[in-house]
Amino acid sequence: MNAPVPVRLSVSSLRAHKRRFAGTFLAVVLGVAFLAGTLVMGDTLRASFDSMFGNAAGGTDAVVRSADAITTPGESQGVRQPVGTELVRTLERVDGVAAVAPSIQGAGQLVGANGDPIGGQGPPTLAGNWITDPELNPYRLAEGRAPQKSGEVVVNRGTAEKGGLAIGDTTTLRTPDPVEVTIVGLATFGGEDGMTQVTYTGMTRADAEKYLTARPGEAASIQVRAGPGVGQRELVDRLAPVLPDGVEAITGQESAAENTEMISSQFLTLFTTFLLVFSGIALLVATFSIHNTFAIVVAQRTRENALLRALGASRGQVTAATLVEAAAVAVTASAAGLAGGIGIAAGLQALFPAIGFPFPEGALVVSALSLLLPLAVGVVVCLGSALLP
Repeated sequence: MNAPVPVRLSVSSLRAHKRRFAGTFLAVVLGVAFLAGTLVMGDTLRASFDSMFGNAAGGTDAVVRSADAITTPGESQGVRQPVGTELVRTLERVDGVAAVAPSIQGAGQLVGANGDPIGGQGPPTLAGNWITDPELNPYRLAEGRAPQKSGEVVVNRGTAEKGGLAIGDTTTLRTPDPVEVTIVGLATFGGEDGMTQVTYTGMTRADAEKYLTARPGEAASIQVRAGPGVGQRELVDRLAPVLPDGVEAITGQESAAENTEMISSQFLTLFTTFLLVFSGIALLVATFSIHNTFAIVVAQRTRENALLRALGASRGQVTAATLVEAAAVAVTASAAGLAGGIGIAAGLQALFPAIGFPFPEGALVVSALSLLLPLAVGVVVCLGSALLP
């Protein structure tokens, strides 16, 4: 059975202009690949951070904190007032509570073996009390032991490697006042050596209160673990009646989601926006390339189209022949671009840890949106650019 006239005309045109259409094909492939790669990489990083924070907070069923937060533009969580550590004794008496631990947090920058501060002026440099309950502590001791006396600290393993530090080394911790510390243990966060470029130093509770808080008896939050058979929401409901005004309790899952959202709203948004700019430029270049190609092809076929119209071909059939050519290029190039985009995401996932920007480990996440949106954009851009001439 013979193919329709527009299809036969399109096939002939594609064969006659192979080199011209090859440039158009490549332009669409690059635009779709950048867009698909950005979407896949963003989904993968979000899923990895979800998993990492979920693992880190797996033993925390509730977090007690100040109810009010002071936020600035671009921040999702903001800064909260500290809560009194005397509340720990009250929470321990609540039915269904298995363990309670204050979480003292502040700024603390370690100095590496070469005398330079680790982390520079970029990523957060955190310090806090080392929580002795292993289920409430988001960090897991990987080597060495927990700090037992003043001056002893545990640092995340990624920080130690970056600073050339090891167990037994003595260095300086800027809080911002310089404090001489001895590393006695190395830790992981959510199964990773560190949370991207963030550094962490765990101190004894007494040292944390002395160097990281305005006054003793204050904590950033209080971590609570439920007893057997008590769910997170049920635990929060039990804690609420004993909390003073201005203090709230949220579930561990909500806390982990907030941490992921904080990363997404800052680092991931900046990262994906950077890649989307490149994909937008590539698609813009593709649009001009496609329009230029079909403008030349249509101009070259003016006499051919006039002859077809004289022989009885309708305007729709002539237009359809051009759109079939564009559709053939659009579908094949977009499909190739999707494969290239997944390859770009896989390459970035392997590249960044190699150059010192570790991301959480995890398989590539390819969602339906990451497949359908680039494909649709590639097809629409190609058909629209071809229809205008």
